[in-house]
Amino acid sequence: MVADSPQCKPSEEPATDRLKIIIGIDYGTTFTGVSYVTSDKTSIDDIDVIRTWPGDGRPVEGNWKTPTVIAYGAENRGARRNHWGYEVRGGMVSCSWTKLLLDTSAETAEFDDPSLRDATGSALFHIPRGKDAQMVCQDFLTEVYRFVVDNLKMRITPEIFDMTPMECYLTVPAIWTDKARTATWDAAKAAGFGSRSFDAIRMVAEPEAAAVAALRKDLRPGSTNAVKPGDNVLILDCGGGTVDITTYMIRKTFPSIEFDEICVGIGGKCGSTYIDRNFFNLMTRRFGSAFEDVPPRRRGPGSGFMASFEKAKQSFGSSENDSYEIHPIHMQGELDEDHYDEDEAAVILSKRDMEGIFDPVVQDILRLLSHQVEYISRTKGKRINTIVLVGGFGNSDYLKHKLDSWCATNGAIKCIRPTFCQAAVVRGAAIRGLEGAMPRTLICRRHYGFECGEIFRHGIDDIKDAYIFWDDLCCRGRMTWLMEKGAELSDSTYRTVPICRRWSPGDSYVFEKELYSCNLDSAPGRIEDAGVEHIGTITVDFTNVNMSRFEKRTSAFGVEYKLEYEIGVDFRSDEGILRCFCLADGKTIGVTRISFTDLAR
Repeated sequence: MVADSPQCKPSEEPATDRLKIIIGIDYGTTFTGVSYVTSDKTSIDDIDVIRTWPGDGRPVEGNWKTPTVIAYGAENRGARRNHWGYEVRGGMVSCSWTKLLLDTSAETAEFDDPSLRDATGSALFHIPRGKDAQMVCQDFLTEVYRFVVDNLKMRITPEIFDMTPMECYLTVPAIWTDKARTATWDAAKAAGFGSRSFDAIRMVAEPEAAAVAALRKDLRPGSTNAVKPGDNVLILDCGGGTVDITTYMIRKTFPSIEFDEICVGIGGKCGSTYIDRNFFNLMTRRFGSAFEDVPPRRRGPGSGFMASFEKAKQSFGSSENDSYEIHPIHMQGELDEDHYDEDEAAVILSKRDMEGIFDPVVQDILRLLSHQVEYISRTKGKRINTIVLVGGFGNSDYLKHKLDSWCATNGAIKCIRPTFCQAAVVRGAAIRGLEGAMPRTLICRRHYGFECGEIFRHGIDDIKDAYIFWDDLCCRGRMTWLMEKGAELSDSTYRTVPICRRWSPGDSYVFEKELYSCNLDSAPGRIEDAGVEHIGTITVDFTNVNMSRFEKRTSAFGVEYKLEYEIGVDFRSDEGILRCFCLADGKTIGVTRISFTDLAR
């Protein structure tokens, strides 16, 4: 049996009007952006997005983001320290696209880039010996944290910074599993964000941040593309590594924003890095060993060769070029001069080549879009009024043209792309902190539950699953689902499940309970059924709990206590990650934590 949620969370703290520094961090697969503002500001125009990043490789006019790449000094001869972002030069051994390795779940496999698993472990996903993906993410975020702190100290003075709390709003893909969200939170915490006693880190879904930015700027009352209450707005966030689709119903636009998520979102790991892998595949098919023999540092992420291809990607669709030169790359052998200019050390790509590289990614995005729009129409009876295209890949004119064509043939849906759409997520993260703008309700993306002992049902349960507990005949292996997929999550949503456990003096005070999830539309009844996935282990430490509060008896085995308590899971915690707690008689007891399982298959 699942207990209903009380009105207030046990961990709630009173609000404070103390001045705060609000940081928005869009930690992306390929690029990372940072915005900041102080809580005494009243306008979103006061939000600063960092455009001047360290490194000789940055554009002269500045950029909204810096490359999510780090080159370790220990792996690069002559480097006295770690280099990151635009500091990473062509030829350096570097780590990029590491964010994708934080989510090893198969949940979104239907829409994932099919070459992703094959690419893992290659030069595209380099991890130094002795480190894992979370450590590399932490090291990169450490460099970002130091840079942000230095900027803030120059802006508001070191003395004011040292005494001013900092709230960090870190964006993550909405499709991320709980394990991946927590790994990102932990990496940011270890990097320095939220490390001071009065600082905090809060996780925000990327499309949620994008929705906040669009509603406050491009869709606000009086604007050309203004939305009105009752409109349904689909956020299409096309990033480097992931594509996220989330749909909101507008409840109110003035004087403040109110909006609700209306259905389970959808997405996949099929962002613009998929285009890079398609390019690599084309190069391998066309040039074979001549390309593969080029050292990874000369042709992989961070190289001048890939920087040249990035420029071609950005211009494709916005010009009428019939060919594109990608350089420098020095290959040996007899190579077709129609595809390789030996004098310029340049690969020549035709417009048709570029279409072949782009189209599989675009088709996956349109497939995701069609799936979501059809699902909303079929299950909710709702029509999408507006699609908002954001994210780094959202800046692609080729993708925008394809989306416009799709919208024209699917009910004349309006498709808008905000100005500087690559900065929408990081700007929205800061707005979230400044104004508290957020969906009133979110939709749970999967079922959550426990395997619990229940009273045995004769004629229904299998006798092999029967056992005796405290004189009752019980059945093991039955699932108790705390939260259903598709359920609404308010800002105070958590659920508890009652637990009974036998304990005797001399036994361990540390107890474990396994948490499970299911991504199917209908959750199964037993733990061994298909679709039940192990999320992690919830550990409760009763070392400092007075056991005399529980029922006691003397049996043939000696003194026994019947521990009756509740395990709670907070599905919308302040931090934006799963939080667990333990209750007895309505009061929080013990120390509770959760450790996640690797869900890779």
